[in-house]
Amino acid sequence: MSGMLDKDKLEEVNVEFLKPGTVLTGVVFDDKGTVLWPARKPMTDFFISKLRVKGIRRVFYIPPKTSGPVDKYKGPGLQPDIFSAASHEAASAALEEIVHQINFNKIPDVNLVKKTIENYFKEMESSPNGFLNLMVLKDYDTYTYTHSINVGLLAMYLTRKLGYNNYYIHEMGVGGFLHDIGKVKIPSRIVNKHGNLSEEEFRIMKNHPIYGYNLVKDDATLSNYVKKVVLFHHERWDGTGYPLKLAAEAIGNFANMVSVCDVYDALSTERSYKKPYTVSEALQYIMKNTVNAFSPYIAQRFINEMAQMYDVGSYYSVGSFVLLNTNETAYITGKDQEYSLKPEIAIIKNAKGVPLRTPLHVDLKRDVSRTIQKVLEEPEEIEQLAMLMA
Repeated sequence: MSGMLDKDKLEEVNVEFLKPGTVLTGVVFDDKGTVLWPARKPMTDFFISKLRVKGIRRVFYIPPKTSGPVDKYKGPGLQPDIFSAASHEAASAALEEIVHQINFNKIPDVNLVKKTIENYFKEMESSPNGFLNLMVLKDYDTYTYTHSINVGLLAMYLTRKLGYNNYYIHEMGVGGFLHDIGKVKIPSRIVNKHGNLSEEEFRIMKNHPIYGYNLVKDDATLSNYVKKVVLFHHERWDGTGYPLKLAAEAIGNFANMVSVCDVYDALSTERSYKKPYTVSEALQYIMKNTVNAFSPYIAQRFINEMAQMYDVGSYYSVGSFVLLNTNETAYITGKDQEYSLKPEIAIIKNAKGVPLRTPLHVDLKRDVSRTIQKVLEEPEEIEQLAMLMA
């Protein structure tokens, strides 16, 4: 792809300053507008050497658009928060009471959670364009409550963005709140351990979805959607998860949604033993693990919505290499809007991995048989693909 560049919108970088591992946040072009390297991918020594051999002294990239500093809990600019501090406090109190009931061998009163979800839902409906403010972790001992509430809020938000009706939005909120309830039956020394679990500790931890399911399975007021979320939220798309090693569609959309929300919040939350991932880093992790851990469709919708919410720029940049559901390899040539999930592409490898002599240009808005599975991330693979376009 080539064309005239609008130099006013580009950042210029001297090739002499490029080092192996350099990452630029936009697609890299030469001065003629030819795509040289995808956005957010570490440059290799071979690529940089090739630029110098070709006599390219300057490269250009489009920096991501931003409206000012954004952190995890405050929206950009004057964008209002969706949820109130009062609702957050009520939610934390509800979960604390449920845990207390379980510890005293009482049947957990899930109506406490349902009332909390209803409050959150009303606030979400009254501020449809507001900023998704999650709970701030104030005390490491309250991490389980905070994390469960955050996952519930993320799941509600994603469910609405995916077009489900109000019933399912409520159910996903309840499922997110209760997804980790089985951890009440896991020794606190394991749940609150600072650092990686041992093999034996992880074996014990992997029982928490079953413990959680046993706590909720006989509750007639909870739907099967919620019960499956509690049991399946650690299943993986490729079948390597737990406790049942389900794969792909057998997991169900709702458990897949909670799974991606669960991982995102865990990565982006600060703990005493780890720094939090930035929004961009957490989304990159999810993108890298799409197809292996996450439903491709749900993961990509989540990434797209969160990238837009936090104004970090689209992960489907023009020039990015992608893997299609047909197992074909392509690169993005254009799109009609920043956060499009159906851009224009050029297929450069067929389903068997054989390079095409002439790229096949496809508009994904018109070709419903093809969808993007994931953006390719590995530097070695990117370098090989870039050589096909040279």
